[in-house]
Amino acid sequence: MVAALQFVAIVAFLIWCLVSSLCGMLNPDEDAPARLVWREHGPAGWGKWREVDVGLTAGDRRVLTQPEPVLDRAARAALLDAVRQQARLPESDAVQYAVVRLSPESSHAEVVFASDHVAVASVSRSVDPSTEARAT
Repeated sequence: MVAALQFVAIVAFLIWCLVSSLCGMLNPDEDAPARLVWREHGPAGWGKWREVDVGLTAGDRRVLTQPEPVLDRAARAALLDAVRQQARLPESDAVQYAVVRLSPESSHAEVVFASDHVAVASVSRSVDPSTEARAT
């Protein structure tokens, strides 16, 4: 009985491997996922590009792992929200973000999408005293 179950499990695994390789799921030459990078504009001009490290939702990650990311209006808005959640300088007045893919064989990045400059509000957020009183 145990031998029969082991045989069935092995056959199922081999069939899964065959189907996965035919569908391209186990492609070792697959491009690295794209990365979301951003920069901010302040009194001294544009800062350096930085990678978004927090605030990416599962949907954002799905967009970035596609071979050719599809950036419709909703996807661009979600990525901009992730950029807005990053720690910025208080005096920054605009951000720009891009989706880039790093090539494994070179140190150059391919730009998949680059946004326009987006004006942002001040980093300091106003707190409604009524909600602050409820939270304490």
